[in-house]
Order: sequence, then structure tokens, then C-alpha cells
Amino acid sequence: MRIGSRLVGDGCEPLMFAEEGQANQGDIALAREMCKKAAAAGADGIEFQLFLAEDMYIRNDPGYATYRNRELSAGQIRDLIAVAHDEGLVVQVAGLSPRIIELCAEAKTDVFCVNATDLTNPVIIDSVAATCRPFWLATLMGTMEEIDWAVHYALARSRSGIGLLHGQHVMTSASGEGVPPELLQLDCINTLKKRYGLVVGFVDHTSELFTPSLAAAKGAALIMKHLAPKKDWKGPDWQVALDPDSWKKSKETLQYSHKSRGDSKEISLAEIEDKSLHRRSLYTRKALHKGYRISEGDLVALRPGKGGLDPRFIHELLGRQIACDLPEQHQLQPDDLT
Repeated sequence: MRIGSRLVGDGCEPLMFAEEGQANQGDIALAREMCKKAAAAGADGIEFQLFLAEDMYIRNDPGYATYRNRELSAGQIRDLIAVAHDEGLVVQVAGLSPRIIELCAEAKTDVFCVNATDLTNPVIIDSVAATCRPFWLATLMGTMEEIDWAVHYALARSRSGIGLLHGQHVMTSASGEGVPPELLQLDCINTLKKRYGLVVGFVDHTSELFTPSLAAAKGAALIMKHLAPKKDWKGPDWQVALDPDSWKKSKETLQYSHKSRGDSKEISLAEIEDKSLHRRSLYTRKALHKGYRISEGDLVALRPGKGGLDPRFIHELLGRQIACDLPEQHQLQPDDLT
């Protein structure tokens, strides 16, 4: 799956996006600052949730007023996407409104996310598919039947790459820990890959630094991790948001985890050097004279091993004849034998 200039999927380094979400709460200055903080923390990209309250809630619901106060104007959204790009970030938008999705596509958003709340909403999927941009289907809170429907619906309408985001929306705010480990279901990442043949990422709603590394080890191509503006900040999803320094450590841990993968048992040059120092080779246990035939107990495996015969040949050398006089603790060489 191609996102801008980046390839995402098996064989590629996993990406880690800072999920700004709605941390800005309508403050464009903070939203811009979050781009800078994400870039400084080493994020590959940043995701914003953008919306119009009119397209989400009935007016007499309390959610309408909350989201109305958090709306960004069209000009602010264009400016925000430009700022994120200037910081070298991939821009991902979870568009909660068809009008917002169209606006963000015109402003050159790199990739969209169909939010988990809209997994079964054909209007949002149609809007995202119409942009011809790659997009993710967030499967949080989704049953397999709902995911099946969404994938088949999206594939029938999309002309771009589609991926899935595994995760859970269990925000146990009372404990402040987010999703407990027994609900993470990280093996579902591979299950989804096999079931649909699509790239799969992970939305991390835990408060742990190491969870992105666990998800990547299970095959996640993208990890979404909430970013807080600063330490001890309280705001949307604060229970699972990491401050910039902690977020950076989490990304560094992910990179370490990725570098540690590999299924080749090729020996590195550094290991060859250690091998020459720490392996053993065959030495004479006592002085042996020319013409003597080697018997049990005449040879011993000692360090250093460099330049000598491998101990695995000790039994094959029984009965072989010595070509010249050899002193005690002589490192046996092929030309010492007739």
C-alpha cells in the first residue's frame, strides 16, 4: 500500500503516526504546535479527526455543542495540512463529514481513515473512496460480519489502496490505563491479513510505551499512538496519550524492535570475530612423536580456536598418523597428519 512516497506493508519498516485526534479542541495554534511536537518526537505522520457538528449530531444532543466548539474552519484546515507537510509528516485525516473529506482531499491530505464509528456508514466510505486517496478502515468495535461488509463495500468502490486498522475502543478512564492486555487481541492482526489479503495496522489505546513494538512484531504495518501536548495534560483520550518525550521513546523502541527482526542465520563479521576467540580447536594433550597413531584421549578441545581444527572432527582423527614430532598443547593443523 502506497501512502504518498512511502510503502507500507510486509517487508517495509512499520510507520508510527502521532494520533492528535481532537487534542487541539478547536485551538488552531495548538493544532499547529502538535505538528511540530510530532515531528520532533520522530513521528512518520500525524492524524487529525476533523468534522462538522452539523453532519454528526442532532442539534439538541450535548455532543452537538461540544463538536461545534471544536470545529476548525476550512482555511484553518488547509493551513494545518500545509504545516504538517512542512514538518515532513504524512497527513492522515479521519474525516467525520463528507464535506470535510472533500476539503481535505483538495488540500492534499495523503491518506484517510474511516473512523471506527463509521465502519458501517456507506456515506463516509463513499466520500473517502471518491478522493482516490489510500485509506484505512478502522475495525475497532466492529464484528467480523461488519468488517466483512465494510471491506467488500470499500473494495467494490475504491481505486486506491485500502488497509485495515485493528484495535479496541475500550477506554477504561477510571484506571487511566486504557485497553487492558487481555483485550488487545494482537494475533487478530495476522488473522485480518490472512482473511482479506490487505495491509493491517494497529490503533494503540494503551498507555504503555512498548505496545507499538508488540504490535509491529505481530505484523502491524502502521501503529497509531495518541500524542499529548505535554506531560500531565488532560484532554480528549488523555488516558492513553503519551507526552512528547515518552512518545519519542516509544518510537525508538519500535525502531529497535524492527531492526531486531530477521530470519537469516548468516553470521555477521562481528560474530565471526567472537567465534574465533571463544570457540575451541583441537590440541595435543601430550607430546606426540612422528609416526604415532592418534588414540582416545590424545587430543583435547581448548581455546583459542582460531586457526585450528574444529572439535567436531575429534572422533574422525582416531587412528590417523602423526607426520612430525608435536609438543604438548600444540594446536593441531591438517599438515601435522600424514
